[in-house]
Order: sequence, then structure tokens, then C-alpha cells
Amino acid sequence: MSITNPNQLVEEFKKSGEFDRLRRELLKDFRQSEGVAAFLARVEDIAKQKLASDPKLQYMPEATVTREIMQELERYPIVERAVSEVPSLSNPGFVSGVRGSVQKILQDDRKASGQGQANGTSQSGAAGKPNGNSAGNNESDGESSAESMDLEDDEDSD
Repeated sequence: MSITNPNQLVEEFKKSGEFDRLRRELLKDFRQSEGVAAFLARVEDIAKQKLASDPKLQYMPEATVTREIMQELERYPIVERAVSEVPSLSNPGFVSGVRGSVQKILQDDRKASGQGQANGTSQSGAAGKPNGNSAGNNESDGESSAESMDLEDDEDSD
């Protein structure tokens, strides 16, 4: 498959297992952070307020009560605040690792597409390169991959 749009890149990122690894890492960091207790306390307060303000909820099915409480929680920016306080997201190493993973996926895709179309040779060269470091070995592939998805342009615009 040749990656031609961001949705395809996201799908390949998920297929690589990197998305799940990052999700687990971020959740672990959040659970170990200082803000988790305040987050859980705020969620509990909102849920209790909703249940107290609408006594008929106690007679409704659990799924209905859950839906009502979730809608109430969505009215507040507590999740956004909690996410903004996760230390990993502001860590340059974390961001660099994500960028490297994305670039590797794009480079591997370009090599696979180019090799398959040009001469049908093996793809083992693309699979054997370390994560995110292949850009230094073949600049033209890294540049074309990054340019096609505007990865390098984002840095220049900031």
C-alpha cells in the first residue's frame, strides 16, 4: 500500500503497534502523575452532583445513568486539563520518538512502493533499519517522505 494521505499514515501507525505502545506509556505516566488524584476527585464530585440533582436517575438502568453522567462530565474541560498536564507530551524526546516512528513508516512505504514498481526486489533493506534513524542513511528517501506529508514544513512554520 502506498501512503498518500494522513488517514493512511494513521492506519499504518496503528498497524505498526506504535500507537498502542504510546497509548500505554501515556496512560502509565498519567496514572503516576500528581494530577491523577485531583482528576478522579473532580470526576467523583461531578458524578455525585449529577446524581443529587436528578433523583430519578437512581431508578433508571445502569447504562442510562452512565450515559447521563458521561454527558455531564463532557460539559467540563477536566480531561483536556489532565491531558495538558501529562509530562510526556511536553518532553522533546517523546515528540522526537513519535516523529521518528512516523518518518520510518513513510520511508519504508516509499521504499516498498519504489522497489515493487521498479524491479520487484526484496524489501528486507527497509525492514532492517533502526527506528527513526534511516533518514541519515538515504537523505533523498527521508526528504521525499517528509515533504509528502509536510513533516519538516511544520518545524519551519513554528
